[in-house]
Amino acid sequence: MVNEVELYHQRRRAFIIVPQVGIIIAQKGSIMSHVEILQSLGMSQERIMETIKNNPRGYFMDNTLVLYQGDNVKESSCWELKEENYKVVAKNFPDMQKLFSLNQDTQVYLGVKRGELGAIWERVHQVPITFFEKY
Repeated sequence: MVNEVELYHQRRRAFIIVPQVGIIIAQKGSIMSHVEILQSLGMSQERIMETIKNNPRGYFMDNTLVLYQGDNVKESSCWELKEENYKVVAKNFPDMQKLFSLNQDTQVYLGVKRGELGAIWERVHQVPITFFEKY
């Protein structure tokens, strides 16, 4: 039986943005984590952790785009997209608009608050869909 968290992971589209490469996106219905996506590409564990820590990643679901980065935050702390990566996202944003059919009603968040394992985590730092146009 599929529980609420598994269903959530099937519905969301996880992605990672790698500068000079572009967007790496999970297939529809995939429950893979960002780490598992990078492992499937044959990255070393060291490179995976560097990518998770320093590069934008996130998910799209229900006309909501959530972007963040970082590793090892404590429960109730946030993974947030750092300002130094706004340009990286901006460069890839036109492709994201096409891939996810983003529109004026799309909600965009620049972080997620870590909750309990198995829970769906709160999105934080909402910005307008036009946010990345200035970068």
